[in-house]
Amino acid sequence: MAAEHEFPAGEGQAREAQASEGRDEAGRDEAGRDAVDEPPPPRRRKRWRLAVTAVTVSALALGAIVTDLSHSGTGVVYPLIDRTDRPAPAFSLPEVLVPSRQLTLADFRGRPLVLNFWASWCYPCQTEMPLLESAFRSARGAVQFIGVDTDDRRKAAAAFLARTHVSYVSLFMPRPGPVSTAYQLVGLPITVFISARGRVLGRHVGQLNAATLKAALKLAFGEKGAP
Repeated sequence: MAAEHEFPAGEGQAREAQASEGRDEAGRDEAGRDAVDEPPPPRRRKRWRLAVTAVTVSALALGAIVTDLSHSGTGVVYPLIDRTDRPAPAFSLPEVLVPSRQLTLADFRGRPLVLNFWASWCYPCQTEMPLLESAFRSARGAVQFIGVDTDDRRKAAAAFLARTHVSYVSLFMPRPGPVSTAYQLVGLPITVFISARGRVLGRHVGQLNAATLKAALKLAFGEKGAP
């Protein structure tokens, strides 16, 4: 099929020669500017706009659902999932504040354990950790709380702990690895509730509010676990 605009043979060759003289081998014009791709045709731009709109609408809808759940009448949002009673995966990690001290899951055997995976750059973690600290103090040793700083910098983690006055032990896991995989860390924060026998009683994915934390502690450990 012929092109929409045809030139006589001589004129077409002249235009090609003129175009080639205006650019060097690197694709720059006479002013030394890099050649750039032409903008997509109108039809393609329209498809991009439709795709972006669809993603935006989906994100807004998801946000509305989460907001609605978070502001339910009781304030309790799915306290615990994965109530499998399977053995909690072992770990051996150094402390954030005392790098020379290595702690393992076995070190906490004999007491109910709340294992909270967090990071200093994680805004939901920043919001919930004062609640965890308050619950830890209210438990008065009946329930042990352990933080695991994940995919973070030690200096940033230490500064955050000092700023929020978190007094329970926090361990340091600078990058994802076997522990992340074993505990199914799909995001942060994630809180795992472990029995005194070292069994997983359930976990909470996402930020805890006060009511949900209280409900999760009660489900996992009974009345003695709820502050």
